[in-house]
Amino acid sequence: MPTFDNLELRYTSKMNKPCPQWLRSALRLLFGCLTCFIAVALPFLPSLAGLIGGIALPLTLAYPCFMWIVMKKPGRYSRSWCLNWILGVSGMVLSVLVVTAAIWIIVTKGIGVHFFKP
Repeated sequence: MPTFDNLELRYTSKMNKPCPQWLRSALRLLFGCLTCFIAVALPFLPSLAGLIGGIALPLTLAYPCFMWIVMKKPGRYSRSWCLNWILGVSGMVLSVLVVTAAIWIIVTKGIGVHFFKP
């Protein structure tokens, strides 16, 4: 997973030696415990999941299409240029719709905030 790879990379670059197995296990256990603590401490995060996902959705749907156009520079109005523009714009429209729906759900249902009461 990228999170563990990043932690191990930081250790390796700082200590100039490979990460031992016991430290890898300890880092993964610590990360799991931290994630569990955040999930219990902030039980309202699932209500915000749609909003967070909608904000991050263009990175998955639109960004690759537009970056492909910038990097490959296909002929203007060619089949691949049009397809990537259609997919990129569709991804942006879908992202706006998801964010709008998430805000609508948050406004209508509200967010029940009860810390440490999952």
